[in-house]
Amino acid sequence: MILDKHKAIVKYLLNIELQATAVKLQLIHKSETIISDEKLYQAVGVIDHYSRNRDEVSKQLVIVLSSILYSYKQQHWTGLSEFLVVVLSRIGYAPSAIMIDENFDKESNTFGPLNSLISQISTTLNHLKNEISVNGRVFLLTDFQKNVWNKSAESKFLGISAPTSAGKSFVILLKCIKNILERGGNIVYVVPTLSLINQVVNDFHEKLKEFDIDNYEIHTSYIKGKSNNIIYVLTPERAISAYNDKSKPFGDVDSFIVDEIQNIERIENKEDERAKILFDSLIELSFSYEPNLIIFSGPRVSGLKNMGFEIFQEENSNEISTVSSPVTNFTYSIGKKGKKYFLKQYSQIDPEYSVIEVTNSEHLKIGGKQYDDKYLKYLSTFINLLGADTKNIIFSPTSSTARKIAVYLTDHGLPVKKSNSDSLIAYIAETVHPNYDLCKTLELNIAYHHGKVPSHIRNVLEYAIKEKIIENTVCTTTLMQGVNLPAQNVIMRNGYLSTKTINGSMPELTNYEISNLRGRAGRLLKDLIGRTFVLDENAFDSNSDKQADLFKDENKNLKTGYGNIFTNNETAISKAVFENKNIEEITELGKEEIFLVTYIRYNVLKHGLDCMERLSSVGINYDLEDIETIKNELEKELRVPVAICLKNRYVDPLLINDIYLNIKDFTIPTDINSSNLSNALYKLVSRIRLNYPKYYSRFFNRELPETYFYTVVSWMKEKTLREILNGDYFNNSDNIDKKIDDIQKGICFDLTSLLRPFYSIKSPESSIVSCMEMGGYKSLTLQLIALNIPREVALILCKTVFAKVEINKVLEDWQVKEVLRQNMEEIRFWDRIQLQHLD
Repeated sequence: MILDKHKAIVKYLLNIELQATAVKLQLIHKSETIISDEKLYQAVGVIDHYSRNRDEVSKQLVIVLSSILYSYKQQHWTGLSEFLVVVLSRIGYAPSAIMIDENFDKESNTFGPLNSLISQISTTLNHLKNEISVNGRVFLLTDFQKNVWNKSAESKFLGISAPTSAGKSFVILLKCIKNILERGGNIVYVVPTLSLINQVVNDFHEKLKEFDIDNYEIHTSYIKGKSNNIIYVLTPERAISAYNDKSKPFGDVDSFIVDEIQNIERIENKEDERAKILFDSLIELSFSYEPNLIIFSGPRVSGLKNMGFEIFQEENSNEISTVSSPVTNFTYSIGKKGKKYFLKQYSQIDPEYSVIEVTNSEHLKIGGKQYDDKYLKYLSTFINLLGADTKNIIFSPTSSTARKIAVYLTDHGLPVKKSNSDSLIAYIAETVHPNYDLCKTLELNIAYHHGKVPSHIRNVLEYAIKEKIIENTVCTTTLMQGVNLPAQNVIMRNGYLSTKTINGSMPELTNYEISNLRGRAGRLLKDLIGRTFVLDENAFDSNSDKQADLFKDENKNLKTGYGNIFTNNETAISKAVFENKNIEEITELGKEEIFLVTYIRYNVLKHGLDCMERLSSVGINYDLEDIETIKNELEKELRVPVAICLKNRYVDPLLINDIYLNIKDFTIPTDINSSNLSNALYKLVSRIRLNYPKYYSRFFNRELPETYFYTVVSWMKEKTLREILNGDYFNNSDNIDKKIDDIQKGICFDLTSLLRPFYSIKSPESSIVSCMEMGGYKSLTLQLIALNIPREVALILCKTVFAKVEINKVLEDWQVKEVLRQNMEEIRFWDRIQLQHLD
């Protein structure tokens, strides 16, 4: 709590930051933003006072006030940096002090000398308590990171909750490396998205090299026949699919990590199947393994300790949380009341907001939902005023709007400057299309990043952003899925996730999601201050009893299981289960309930009477007699081999049985070289749509034309994306985006999921489905893709590096890596950076 005698100087410094920001944005005329020496002395006293406390509020006061003093320091304040190094080290935020110490030696990881011997000794002691040693290498952590380090040594389960800038992932990575060095064993690291897979893989690869660990492999999917010295970095889908082959697919698991665990909270959302798959993967792991260390990590979440006990029955559980961030975060919002405009400042240390009236509002545009030229002009003016060298992330509600914003900023908004992205533009033009809008926007170092961007292009964009080649990035909600794109500023218009109403309402971000979005501004060891700018506060619900709560950091209490869905619909679900109703026959149940019907049947088939404990652990309560009845009725009905049902986990076993009994009605193409393959696939899918409309509608809400399957076959037969996008139709960037989405979501996920049961019944040895999913059919191509090389890069390598190699047999993975290492200099830069994890 801030003492009354200190409130004036705290308000003064916050107002300096507010006034300076308002002047920079030309919202007011010149204002006094120079901190006087008298105020400096007062501020130093206040910072020193709170740096001697251990509570979170005091630490945040020290961080915020220190960052303001340092940002607005005068040249004659020669002793300020030294003082700030001392106090930041004292509160356990030595990594933040690194940004202030101009004499910090990155090579030796040591701070510059201090003028006072007492300060030198004090600071050294503070650093020593937060230093850790891993195989002789010393790392300096924050108090929070050191607490995570210690607790992970004492606990079998550890839940970690902290803001996105707190450095959770770094200390988890170090703990994994230490466990490898001391205990060996495999690591299973689950992340929500493919983009985050690449980030974690590269982080692990860097640390393995740093510690000279050359006997471990990193895999991004389950590999049959390999069981030792493996780091698995997997999405939930890839983790759960491994259980189709074995009951313990990951070998000797020492450590199990789930990052961005907050995604599990959407388990009761009928549209979110991924949360259910994540939960299922945790349940499978809990019944098949007893790792030495389990970590669940996420931003601002609670209930992790209970979750650890409920899922893993682990009594030696701990939970660590902090609301403190080692980076100062300010949120600024622009709003209108009557005819007047106001700039408001929200900070992590002031329960009230500060406000200043705008005296120059001619470039502001408040209200409306469309991203029209009037708003985009407002946005581009705003970005220009932030300064030419700032790194900004602009939030967009949709992927099409993200591209529209980036193109506008290129055409009308930002001043022309020399781009250093020429080779990147050439790479995108060659591997996607010359008219792909990224080729245009990157001329001004502007990019857009969303789920429809091809995976190899997302990789190079993330590299370019981290290397500060790209200055402005327009993002969708991919930003909240853990992808760490460094930025000083996050800019958002409002919290909407659409530009039009859907079913009578505007979908929008929750307060929790907005908190995480704001947390992307400023990163540990990158920036002292991160700022979020909300350009239209009026779009938010301002009817709160307390206006300051509008942008308050919010926590999420995580709960798991299917208990609520089952309890609320138990009669209808049980009726369908006990009466052996096929999902095509069920009309009274929605998506969530049908999912549970399938879930119950699958568990009964796989685990028999032993499934009672599993079902109970997720909130589905049947007694032994019920389970026996379900089992007996299923066995009477089923003619399909149970093994086929178990390979299709999320498809109703009774539906699979029906397909099995009628499989002769379906012509299943198996020859990838057939000249009639596209027509055969078209006829197969059309027949599925006719016979099983409800099942079909899970994946597609339209009839697929025959031309769709021309693309399917081109993709399977290793035509490059650039070749697929050939023709005048693709001179339009909208059509390029649509085709890429057709491939990445429609073909690689939806179509393969639709067809998998049919192939597993009629032609289980056929590779057609996996060829669709991977985008290739040659063994070398598929091997390269399995090594986490993006498909387009794999095709390039096959035609260049491997074309020179005489290959008489299937190469082992180590041989493939050796060929790449020997030829790395011949591989162009933007392909090469996507092979860093193999170096």
